[in-house]
Amino acid sequence: MPDTSHKPEILKEMAPFVVDGMAMPYAEFVPRFYNFCMELGFRKGLIMPSRAFCSDENQGIPIILLTKHFGTFPFNHGRVGGIMAIDRHGPHAHHGEDLVILQASHVGYDPNSGVYGKYNRPKMIDKCVSDSCGKLTHVITPYLEQYLFARERIFLHRDDQGKYLIRVRNSFIDFASHQVKTGLVLRLPNIVKVADDGVIRPQSASSTTQTYEVSEEFRKRIDAAGYEWKSGQGKPIGDLLTDDLFFYREDFHETDESIWLERNLIEFMPKIVTSRYPSLQAAKTNIQFEFARAVESIRRGDEYKGRNLLYVAGLNIDISEYDEFPANTYFVPWAAHIQLQDGTPEQYTHPMEQEMLFKKLMEQSIENPDQASLKEEISRMLQAPRFDIRSAK
Repeated sequence: MPDTSHKPEILKEMAPFVVDGMAMPYAEFVPRFYNFCMELGFRKGLIMPSRAFCSDENQGIPIILLTKHFGTFPFNHGRVGGIMAIDRHGPHAHHGEDLVILQASHVGYDPNSGVYGKYNRPKMIDKCVSDSCGKLTHVITPYLEQYLFARERIFLHRDDQGKYLIRVRNSFIDFASHQVKTGLVLRLPNIVKVADDGVIRPQSASSTTQTYEVSEEFRKRIDAAGYEWKSGQGKPIGDLLTDDLFFYREDFHETDESIWLERNLIEFMPKIVTSRYPSLQAAKTNIQFEFARAVESIRRGDEYKGRNLLYVAGLNIDISEYDEFPANTYFVPWAAHIQLQDGTPEQYTHPMEQEMLFKKLMEQSIENPDQASLKEEISRMLQAPRFDIRSAK
């Protein structure tokens, strides 16, 4: 017989991702990163780094610094938005003896205002300010627009009988006879009174809306937030429409490889669109999903077996040029996966979490005696013999 018992809803939470006090300039991070490799037993001159960054020009300084400190241009493991191309593990493993992967989503930051999400493009006329990361912003924008629309069209009010009510557009409600096919869906059981028979019945209806009496628990929550109930039409719910009160049912908007980014974010989109800085929250969410997905692919695959590998994921913070100072990028470490060819010590059998990873990096010196001089290397190239290169006959 089929199991008709109620199955509990299983929820997923993202781990705390701390930014405050964890960011370090790339000019300090990369030598620490290299020296961490040396501590693990990686071999000078045999390390092949790889990066999984977005393609924006403001990710160039990190790549240049990786080239300088590891002595070679890094392999490319990245897709738009900081997505890992896990099908490139094999090619990467064939380019060096000891392997390093650095993966990061990125977000702009204005240190003067403390605002995240924008970047000053110096190669544009009048130094145009635009989104950073543009792809990430593009993915979350349709969901953010739906949220902003909903919070201004859901009303709270109190009627003449003293009932506390919420008026909701039909398009936000999963009716038993007609569910929302696409868009924002309210979690009505978290908001309104449910009858003893388990049915949610409206107090009244109009051509496009339903009006429900809110639950006592929800009313107390609203009161605690300082909301003043008004009679008549009431007023929009606004920022009291928190992430636990709705979800999205969507056919994905993206059709190219960035669909991976949308898949990573969709479950946590309510938390993203209700956060103070949606692009920052989206970047932190994507990093966590990609790290877990990449580690799983490494452990299940054969490409890195028996090899030294250090994989670090984190957040790149883009800071525009200001006054006389050039543009800069900071790195916030998130987690690391470590495996060593002679056997991985017990302390590294599980991923290194943020606090421990940051501590380990900060223990390393910012001096790297093995770093290359890019100026000298280019000079040597210019002094090299000019070869007569011909096509085969």
